[in-house]
Order: sequence, then C-alpha cells, then structure tokens
Amino acid sequence: MIHYDKEDAEWPEIEFHIDAVFDGWGQESDERLLAHVKEVEAVVERLLETDEVLFEICHKKDGKSRLRTTSLSGNKLKKLILNGCEYECKGNPIVNSHPYVEAFHTACEELGLETLEACDPDEQAVKLNTAVEMIRGVLHSKAMKRYLRKLDNAKRVRRKGAQKLISGLRDRYSRLEVLRLDLSYRKGKYVDLDNFSEALANVKIDWEMFRRDLVAGVSAPSVVGYLAKLEYGLRSGFHFHVVVLIDGSKHREDITLTKMLGEHWNNQVVSAGEGRYYNCNRHKNDYRYLGIGTLNHYDDAKYSALVNLVIEYMIKTDYVMAAKASGERTWFRSAHKPFEMAGLRGRPRKVISQDD
Repeated sequence: MIHYDKEDAEWPEIEFHIDAVFDGWGQESDERLLAHVKEVEAVVERLLETDEVLFEICHKKDGKSRLRTTSLSGNKLKKLILNGCEYECKGNPIVNSHPYVEAFHTACEELGLETLEACDPDEQAVKLNTAVEMIRGVLHSKAMKRYLRKLDNAKRVRRKGAQKLISGLRDRYSRLEVLRLDLSYRKGKYVDLDNFSEALANVKIDWEMFRRDLVAGVSAPSVVGYLAKLEYGLRSGFHFHVVVLIDGSKHREDITLTKMLGEHWNNQVVSAGEGRYYNCNRHKNDYRYLGIGTLNHYDDAKYSALVNLVIEYMIKTDYVMAAKASGERTWFRSAHKPFEMAGLRGRPRKVISQDD
C-alpha cells in the first residue's frame, strides 16, 4: 500500500545506493584525497561497533612472534596505517573537521604509527591496540556524543522543514518543475583560506543576492519554493546545493529553466567570471531514481525520490561548516504557507492510496 498523508508527510520508501544516485553531483577535484578520508571514516565507524581487542601475538614453534588479527576491522585499520597518508592531511584543519578523521590522525601522530612497519610484532600489537582504545575513547566520550547528537538534531530539523515545504507545494500545485543545480566558484578561489570567516561572509552575500533575485522572479519565472545548503569541500571550497520549485502549470522545460538560474549566478551574481554551476536536470536521465524534472501530483515514486534521495542528500551534515562556522546559517528554504482549499474554484484534490 502506497499512502500519501499531507499531515504526517509520509513518503513511500525505496532502496538506493547514494553514490550511484548522485554520481557527478558536487564532485571534488582530488578524488584520491576524498577516497582516503572516506576510508578513514569507514574504518573508524567499524571500530566503534565493537569493544573487542583486535590485535594479538601468536608465537610460532621456532620461538618467533607474529602479529595476528581475526577481525576485518583490524585488517583494514592496519592496512590503512601502513599505506600512510601521502596527502599530508594529518594537520589540515579542514580535513580534520570530521571527528572520526581527527581521532584517527591524532592517534597516528601521538603513537608514531607512521613507523609501525619498522616495529617488531609485539610492539606493533601494543601500538595498534592502544590506537584503537584512543579512538574509541574520544568518540565514545560524553562530550563527543553531545556534539554528534546536536548535529543529528539539526539534520532532523532540516528534514522536517523540507518535508513540510514539499508536502505543502504538492498539495497546492497539480504539477511542479523541480530544478536541481550546484552553485560554486572557480577552482581554487576558496581553498586554503587565510580567513575563513571573511570568505564565508562574502559567499553569503552572493547567496542573498541570488535568493533575492530568485524570489523576485528575476532569474526564473513562477518560482513557488526553494531549498539550499551551503557546504565546504576539501578541494572545491564553498558551494551551494540548490533545489528550486516552479509552478509546472505555467512553465515546462526544466533543463532550460535550470540553465537560466546557473547563468544568472555566473553573470549577474558572481563577478569577473568566477562563478560556476552544474545543471543536474541536464543529466537527469543518468539517475536511477528520478526526483527532479516534471513531478505530477499523484506521482508517488518521483516525490519519494525527491524527499528520500535529493533532499536527504542535501540535508546531510557538513562537518567542516559545523566546525568552522558554528552558529552560522547554512540551510535556507522558502517559507511554507498552508494551502487553504476554501474559496477556490473546482473540485478539491483527493488524497489517494493504491495497492502495490
């Protein structure tokens, strides 16, 4: 049974793999660095799922010792450490904005794990088990749990607000054109910053100009809502993930409309040719689950993809902004105005349900 409830904003669930859905959205220039950071996050997350001792010494018949671990987590941790960090990111405050990454790098630095391979098996076991204890200790601390809970609460607030907006617009309009684009800057403009706060203030001025023109109908016609998230990439710097909703009864051609928004950012908002944009609607046929483009009122699958995929991706926690811009507003959405059926001509739209 698929059911749409405007009060509870319930949406049918669909299974997906986020990397496949959003391949090409907000990619960074240094894929190897990103791969390293993602691997660190994944390994540390596995370490937190258990409290077992991961490394031990096995004594052979010839009297020699051998390091042993029967845990996949232990094998991955050892491999990650032995591979080293060729990207010199241990002391990078942007990279270490993620608590998992910082805990890993701190343990490596304090225990001198870059020379692990030169140690004998007994010393390796001690260092590796100590590193695991250090990482778990930091991330299981009350202070860290409070911090992560605060970020999760903020994410839930973003999700609730986005669902409320989409639900209200779906109720009001028989058809929506959903435009998805990324707004950014030329490569290197906001990377390796000396003054993060000053750069952030300039970026937010650009956003306010773009938002004002959007609401006024200067950059695109018949806009009925928008959602945007300001993030900071390791190599791309500041960028916005944006969803704009257009009254589909008045306008179609979502690719052209999205291009209009991007060109407005490049030519009217960001000066000296330093603006960049990515038109996701232009590549919408590459996405396995489509939640952008034309969405008709009763198209549950597309609305589900919009909320469970597109919006869910946008509301994810950005640890860099959480650490470097605490207290700054980085989530933007238009106000939700309840839809009143009274006084309108025509038969009211019914809430429907159907069997799978």
